[in-house]
Amino acid sequence: DTEVSNQITLVEDVLAKLCKTIYPLADLLARPLPEGVDPLKLEIYLTDEDFKCFHFALDMTRDEYNALPAL
Repeated sequence: DTEVSNQITLVEDVLAKLCKTIYPLADLLARPLPEGVDPLKLEIYLTDEDFKCFHFALDMTRDEYNALPAL
């Protein structure tokens, strides 16, 4: 039972990591990136607070950024 319980917890941990959509900036700057993070779209994983810091450099809101045409 203990081995099965540990496996269930492990599966829950893996699923939680794969379903995570927001990361602190430090995690996105670290290498390797967290599993499942698309290195070409790091901005979508930023917290709203971290995105606000970049708002001043980008001079646009998240909605304005998201509305930009894809390259």
